Amino acid sequence: MPGLFDPVALGDVLVPNRIVKSAMAEGRSDERGLPTPALARLYERWARGGVGLCITGMAHVQRGYAFTDHEIGLFDDGAVEPLVEVTRAVHRHGGRIFAQLCHAPPQLPRAKARRLGAVAVSPGLSRTNMLRHRAIRDDELCALARDFGSASRRAREAGFDGVQLHAAHGYLLSRLVSPLHNRRTDRWGGSFYRRVAFLEEVCEEIHRAAGRDFPVAVKLNAHDGVPEGLTVGEAVHVARRLEAVGVVAVEVSAGTADVGLGCYPNRGEIPVDLGKEFLAQELPFLRPALPFVGPYLRAVGRSVALREEAYFLPLARRFAESLSIPVICVGGIRSLETARRIVEETPVAMVSLARPLVRQPHLPRLWREGRSPEATCCSCNRCFVQLGLGRPLRCWQQGE
Repeated sequence: MPGLFDPVALGDVLVPNRIVKSAMAEGRSDERGLPTPALARLYERWARGGVGLCITGMAHVQRGYAFTDHEIGLFDDGAVEPLVEVTRAVHRHGGRIFAQLCHAPPQLPRAKARRLGAVAVSPGLSRTNMLRHRAIRDDELCALARDFGSASRRAREAGFDGVQLHAAHGYLLSRLVSPLHNRRTDRWGGSFYRRVAFLEEVCEEIHRAAGRDFPVAVKLNAHDGVPEGLTVGEAVHVARRLEAVGVVAVEVSAGTADVGLGCYPNRGEIPVDLGKEFLAQELPFLRPALPFVGPYLRAVGRSVALREEAYFLPLARRFAESLSIPVICVGGIRSLETARRIVEETPVAMVSLARPLVRQPHLPRLWREGRSPEATCCSCNRCFVQLGLGRPLRCWQQGE
């Protein structure tokens, strides 16, 4: 079996080790979606710290359709040159970097959804912003698929080694494959094959625009975490279909933001003080009730909190046993022992971390040197919720 620090091929790209910096919003781009110098410095810290593959936070493929106003935009050719500094920063230290591509609806802040137009896969009320959404039209979906292709072409021109499609956590691509959220009766809904068809079309548009040798990975929900949603069996079948159209790796996650007031299942709970601040910002009509919502927020936090380490490993293992492409395990990994065990004793090819690398960007190097076998991240989730309040990514326990 390979070791944690052995290389692995994702398509034609050789990644120097099996440690992935999973996607997490950075909050370090300007309102036009152009990266600030701070973004390149952040990725250089991760690459210098020994991460084999960095995956960016969600880069939006249509103007404005990002959860925060400070994320990477790949909807315009003007983004290419500024992003070259980000990819060079990673490559200087031998790392690889993929751009995560995402279309956020219906999970947009309430004011932004109103301004842009509240759309979803199927009509109905969104629990994340409490707005009624119309169904996205066929012509809009066709244009969106082309925009994913154009964004991938720009990513390649900027020096990215590949892209990852965000088809998890309740964003549009995730909901299209879900039987609960996709109730369409056109060519993009109904049967299982029609629900997967749009993801397949996006992959084909990327191949056309960026070349078939440009790697495409997918972050995929193993399940939605709610009754009548996507099941593990169906999700594995989705992954098989994507492998057949050339996807080079699958990162396995689960849950949507519907499950816990914007938080999907993860290690740790919701910080109550920040949860109240977020509700006051997003739903001003709730402000008179905020002094009384603490117990409710704590209950929601407990409902989404997962205590064990590597909590998605059983799911990732099931995918790895069914696919021939590398599978990436994300979810609560905090120790060198666990990371090694996953790679060396299971068919899962790579491990993916986010919050521990926010606190310790150099953690992979420490692991390689046999130091700090346990990550010091306490899973307080303050970094996660602060992003929703428009603040940049950092560890709020000890600074950057």
